Amino acid sequence: MGAGAGKAIGGLAVADKANTHSIYLLNTPLKMNHIEFCRANNISVYIGTSLDDLLADCDTAVFSWWNHKSLDELLKQFPECSCKKVVWMHQNGVTSPPLPQMYVDFADVLLITSEFSRQDPRLKVAVLVYGFGKFEPERYVYKTDYRQVGDKFIIGYLGEPGYKKLPRNYLDYCTAVIKRIPNVRFVLAGQGSEELIVDVHSRGLTEYIDFIGWIDDIQKLLVNFDVFGYLLQSNTYATTENTILEAMSAGLPCVISREPLGRYLLKDGDSGFLVSTPDEYAQAMVRLANDESLRRTFGKTAREFVSKKYNLPDNLMRFNAALKGI
Repeated sequence: MGAGAGKAIGGLAVADKANTHSIYLLNTPLKMNHIEFCRANNISVYIGTSLDDLLADCDTAVFSWWNHKSLDELLKQFPECSCKKVVWMHQNGVTSPPLPQMYVDFADVLLITSEFSRQDPRLKVAVLVYGFGKFEPERYVYKTDYRQVGDKFIIGYLGEPGYKKLPRNYLDYCTAVIKRIPNVRFVLAGQGSEELIVDVHSRGLTEYIDFIGWIDDIQKLLVNFDVFGYLLQSNTYATTENTILEAMSAGLPCVISREPLGRYLLKDGDSGFLVSTPDEYAQAMVRLANDESLRRTFGKTAREFVSKKYNLPDNLMRFNAALKGI
């Protein structure tokens, strides 16, 4: 419940005022932020409690798949009940790891969090419910001034700065940009991995790359970036990628990986750039660094795009329709 899946699960439960939701965790979480948010909004969250009593009165049980072995074990011994069983995927299930067949057999309804997941033939008819929780892009603070911030061209990143999601040659992408934009500064927000931090030092890039850690006021941070750069491994398990949506909501031009998810997240050359190589990444950043008007156009288009495609009422409607069989 501490990361993206927790935000999706808890946020949607809080947003759905028409129905009553309870959240059961099989393990004690490392982070309590989304749990505290749920409880503050009258959503019951139970940790390590038996499901037997709940299932007796449950209309629908949603199982959030995050490739955790404890959920596999639960399904294998799940008691007989009359409730509808829904599996909501918070990994794309196409790249490693694929969705185990036992989840397909178990579920009455399958929910996916990215169009990309439909590449799996078993998921062609799954219902798309994005994993952005109570995200409301129209409420975001957004950029109005697209002049360069200070004497540095700031390329921002928000998430988990490390090789869990970033490509192994991430620093090659950074170096390609540095060669073309000497006054560039990469600002990476989130809990940085020790391995990436060591690599930055060993390659002599500390002058260009800042790890600023966990930030509470994300909206204030985003509007102080010039561009949002978000690169992913080709075999990523990712889906909705909330940080990209947040950046677009803040009116930021985005440069993101084309494969495997980029084409589902923004329109290339319209609300940002999609790239596949360090050279493409550098070329895109140079164009944006040299053109304030382009940054403004992309930023405004990105905000309009995300507000239309990723709006909460439509997402909640699809979620409830799937649960109720409408």
